[in-house]
Amino acid sequence: MTGPAAGPMAGRVCLVTGAGGDMGRVIVTELARRGATVVLVCREMRAARALRDQVSAATGNADVHALAADLSDQRAIRELAAAFRDRHEHLHVLVNNAGAHFHERRLSTDGIELHLAVNHLSWFLLTNLLLDRLIAGAPARVVNVASDAITDTRTYRIGPRRTAVIDLDDLQSERGYRPMQAYGNAKLAMVMCGYALARRLNGTGVTVNALHPGIVATAIIADSVPRVLRPVTALARPFLLTPAQGARTAIDLATSPGLAQVSGAFFADRRPRRTPEPSYDIAVQERLWQASAVLTGLTGQDQAGPATSSGR
Repeated sequence: MTGPAAGPMAGRVCLVTGAGGDMGRVIVTELARRGATVVLVCREMRAARALRDQVSAATGNADVHALAADLSDQRAIRELAAAFRDRHEHLHVLVNNAGAHFHERRLSTDGIELHLAVNHLSWFLLTNLLLDRLIAGAPARVVNVASDAITDTRTYRIGPRRTAVIDLDDLQSERGYRPMQAYGNAKLAMVMCGYALARRLNGTGVTVNALHPGIVATAIIADSVPRVLRPVTALARPFLLTPAQGARTAIDLATSPGLAQVSGAFFADRRPRRTPEPSYDIAVQERLWQASAVLTGLTGQDQAGPATSSGR
């Protein structure tokens, strides 16, 4: 290998978090195969470097780079953003793929409930810290990997449907903690702040979209089931999507010319889908944005300014 591979993404810089997961590996490999400069992020540098070498060998693209960060730790996220900024003047595609599920209520090193910290505040902080690189790279895209847990937080889909909710007085699930509810709520926060960011970036050439990858055979799906039931639920694995199938919508949003002008949308199974009606409440989106900015310590100069348009 003497340099980056040729392809439709040649010259485009892509940053992918959660690269070490099953679906993340597919995403970074496909972007590298299309000739992009790929910066992959794993929790540990050893894993990131190993994945970098695997992706380069599989695709013939030597322009694959490794970074590491614990995305539950805001200092680590700031260091990640600084490391990227030191190396790249432009960012064309940011895929916020990192996600996690926890059975017990736990706090991050910053004292924030971990579902909220990893599934929402990590992308919110990282994206805001890299906004100038995205705008400089326009046309650019932000792709947020969410979940249909925003519409149904039941682990087994038995009994009445429970949608995710944004309770601005209890963002950290201190009252009546349920793991899948906390997970779904955090992903809903991701989607709603994504809508707010899309408005803020209107006219900049940077698009922001979110997606549900489908019910994919990943570690999060396996971990959401109590340990005692995992041998039984393993029988359902053949009926789940493969990571390659689950990654298709994210890859579309990152690369498809036909989606270059689409922003502020949610996709599932490679098609637009509406999210729960409360998610479109602009006033709540804006209050959630401000709460997220406070929780991440973002000042006015570090974040996207207020939207000038009220469109969705």
